[in-house]
Amino acid sequence: MIVKVGVVGFFIIFRLTVANLLQGDSPRELQMVHIVMRHGIRTPHHTYPNDPHINDTLYPVGWGQLTNAGKLLQYETGKFLRKRYNDFLGENYWPDQYYCQSSDVDRARASVELTNAGLWPPSKIQQWGPLDWQPIPVTSLPLEEDNLLFFIAPCEEYDRELEEVVKSKELQKIYRDNEKFVKMLQDLTGKDLKTSIDVQDLYSILEAKKLFNLTMPAWADNFMYKIKYLADLNFVIITYNDKLKRLKGGPLLKKILNDWKAKKDGTIKPKKRKAFLYMTHDYNIAYLLGALKIFDPQVPDYGSAVLLELSKNQENEFGVQVFYRNDTSLPPYELTIPGCTKICPLEKLVDLTKNVIPGDVMAECKSGDAKYIPSEGGKKFKNVT
Repeated sequence: MIVKVGVVGFFIIFRLTVANLLQGDSPRELQMVHIVMRHGIRTPHHTYPNDPHINDTLYPVGWGQLTNAGKLLQYETGKFLRKRYNDFLGENYWPDQYYCQSSDVDRARASVELTNAGLWPPSKIQQWGPLDWQPIPVTSLPLEEDNLLFFIAPCEEYDRELEEVVKSKELQKIYRDNEKFVKMLQDLTGKDLKTSIDVQDLYSILEAKKLFNLTMPAWADNFMYKIKYLADLNFVIITYNDKLKRLKGGPLLKKILNDWKAKKDGTIKPKKRKAFLYMTHDYNIAYLLGALKIFDPQVPDYGSAVLLELSKNQENEFGVQVFYRNDTSLPPYELTIPGCTKICPLEKLVDLTKNVIPGDVMAECKSGDAKYIPSEGGKKFKNVT
């Protein structure tokens, strides 16, 4: 049967075809995936002075550790990854193909082990005993050496820039508008709330208490929405400009971009490497998405994950798609990097992000002022995420 199409119809079909090609609807083959994930639900890592639970041991779980709900969440997330990448990864765990790294924090290390349990159940040839589980090696660096997944080493230039951001008229107005509310919270909790990090820390404590079914203060329900607003504001502040993104989000993004370039050039080692899993914390999720300019400033949820997928088309052109799973009950949604299409050509992405990619980040962190004292916020960061 011959179908006749008029001139107008021809141009409509032509435009749709071109649009589909520009959006990357031509067949693509996945080449590499980086999964950057926040750890699972945990108990409070510490609490405020007026909390009746302040002297509890939280036995047998402990402070700042994964809850049973958090363990299940991470295991189920591993199963989600298995379903999503089953054809790409194959059923057999192979260290040349898959690498995972965690921050050197208990809740993150436990989270990556549980995620691996869901992602890599032993195949028939890898079954070694009665358990439907196999050990997967995990790399961790000492906290003071880790600038990828838990950057708490002193970074004077970051602290300086953060202090300048906080002094801006826009933020000072927000602080003034909420001064009475913060003072009330300070009186209720006995907690010093000098910085946005302090308020975000309070939100983190209250959220963890609620999820662990600890007794909540009577005032909490009425104020949680506003405390969350101020906690979200903290994530606006820490990703406010390119310098902040470069110093804290840049190192991990640089590592990912270098992996992609090596994959494209055929220089990746091991040669068969396909996937990376990084287990980290809420701040680091914000830093990475901020560096890509696709962060919706709000507290990243427990178990939230950024999925960064490198693929190529039939013309051997490499492109990147980014998906975010901030609600583990819903599928991940695709994010579009500003200045790019949903499938962003690798070379264009490298160009778009050049201002947030550091050289030697520790050298860039140094202010050159021997008398400089790191800010209180910088010192407290390690207790917040």
